[in-house]
Amino acid sequence: MMLTAVATMTACVKDSMDMTQGEKTAKASYAENFAKKYPNVTLNQSWDYSTKYSSYTLGDNHSMRSANRAGEMGYVMNNDWYEIDNATLDWMHEKLTEGENNTSLGKPFYMKAPGNDFTIVPIYQGVAGALWDLHVVIDGVDYKVWEKINFARLGGTEPVEGERAVQNETKEGTIQIKDIDNDQWHNLHGQEYGWGYGHWNSLYTTDGSVDAVRSRSYTFTGFPVGTEMYFYLDVIEDGNERDGNTITRHYQDVGDKQTSLKGMMLALTDCPVPANLAGNEAMIVGCEDADKDGSDWDMNDLVLLVYGEHIPQPIEIKEGETINEVKTVRYMIEDLGATDDFDFNDIVLDVSEIRSLTPTYTIYTDKTVTTWAETGYRQEATIRHLGGTLPFVLQVGDVELQERPGVLGADPNETFEVTGWDINRHNISIKVRQNANSGVYNNVVFPKFGEVPMIIAVDPSTNWMKERVSVPESWFYIPQE
Repeated sequence: MMLTAVATMTACVKDSMDMTQGEKTAKASYAENFAKKYPNVTLNQSWDYSTKYSSYTLGDNHSMRSANRAGEMGYVMNNDWYEIDNATLDWMHEKLTEGENNTSLGKPFYMKAPGNDFTIVPIYQGVAGALWDLHVVIDGVDYKVWEKINFARLGGTEPVEGERAVQNETKEGTIQIKDIDNDQWHNLHGQEYGWGYGHWNSLYTTDGSVDAVRSRSYTFTGFPVGTEMYFYLDVIEDGNERDGNTITRHYQDVGDKQTSLKGMMLALTDCPVPANLAGNEAMIVGCEDADKDGSDWDMNDLVLLVYGEHIPQPIEIKEGETINEVKTVRYMIEDLGATDDFDFNDIVLDVSEIRSLTPTYTIYTDKTVTTWAETGYRQEATIRHLGGTLPFVLQVGDVELQERPGVLGADPNETFEVTGWDINRHNISIKVRQNANSGVYNNVVFPKFGEVPMIIAVDPSTNWMKERVSVPESWFYIPQE
C-alpha cells in the first residue's frame, strides 16, 4: 500500500519541458517523503482550510493598529456571579421590545476606553436560535469574553424526534436563572422547553416565572485612556427550526461577525444605574445576531450591561466615515530546500482583500435605515515568517516581487500592495533557487486536487510551526473508513 501511494503521489509531479532535472528530483523526493510522513492523508482534497470570514477595522482616520498579542497592554478578568438588578431588566424590556424593530434607538458605533477598569455583564438573551461568542477588540487585539450556550456546549443531549433534550446541570453556564419554586439555579440555554425557550422572554421576576437572574461578569483592566475598541458577535452555529416550532426568525451564516461598527448593535447610555452600582456610570448595549431579510431587528438577541467609574464612550460612525471589511488567507509554503521536514513555514504569507464601507442614513417612516456604500477596494500581502534559506521570487495575483534572500527564522511583517489575487483560486506562486548560488529555480504553485501540497491555505489565526517541526497529520483531511 505504501509503494502504491508513493507511486501515485510521484506521478502527480507533472513532467514538463521547462522543469529542470533538479526540480523533478526535488519534487519526486518530496512526494515520496510526504507519503511516508502522512500515510493516511488522501490527495483528493482542496488543500484550502481557510474560512474566509470577514473581520472589521476602523478606517484610516482612526488609530486602530494591526492585531498584536493579547495582554500586552491590558487584560480581562473573569469575575464571580453578578445578580442582575430587576429594575435594569424592566427598563431594558421597555426599551428593546421583543419582535419590534428598535434600530432607530442607535447607529453604528465604536468606543474609547476610559482609562479605568470597566466591567461587562451579559444580562439577557432574546428569541434567536444562532449560537455565538462575544468578542471585544481593543486597539486591534481580539478578546473572546463570553459565549452563548446550549445543550451541546454543556455536555448535554440535543433533542431528537420523540425525545426531549437533557441538559447537564453539573456544568455551569454563563447565565443562570433561579427557580421560583425551589431556589435552584439553572443554566439558560436555547431550546423550546424546560429551562430554555419559554424563558428567553422571562428573565426578570415581575412575570413570576423566575426568582432571579445571574451572569458571569468580565472586567477589563490596564487599558490606556482613549484606546479605541468595539464589540462583535462571532456566529458559530446558525439558527434552525424544529418540529414546526420556530426558535429563530432568521437564518445566519456561520462565521459572520456582527459588529457594533456595522450597525448590528446599539448603545443606550440613558439607562438607570443599578442600585448596587451607585457611583458608577452604566450603559446597555443591545445586539442583533443576524443581518437577513427575516431579521426582526429588535436588538435584544444579546443585551450587555457595561459599568465602571467611567465607561467606554460610544462614538457614532457618521456619514462619510469609513470602516474596512477584511478577508484574509494565510499561505504556508514549502520551498523544497528540504524535502522531508513539512514544517510549511519556509514562507508564511497573509493575503487580504479590503473593502472600505461608508454608511448612509435615511429616514423611512419612524425607523433609521442604514445602507453601506463600497468606497474603496484594495489587496495587500504581508510576509509573516521566513523559515528557509534559499532566495525566492514571490508572485501574488498580477504582482511579482523582486527576488529576496531566504532567512532561517525571521518575522519580517513586510506589507505590500497587490492586484489580481483571487481568494478562491489562490493564484500565488513561488520561484525558489535550487541552490543559493545558481540561477535555476524550483516553481511552487498552489496544489490542485490530486497533487502533493507544497502550499496550503489556512485562517490567519493559524500559527506556524517551529523550524523542522512537521505540521500534524490532523491539519489535512483523512478519509473515514
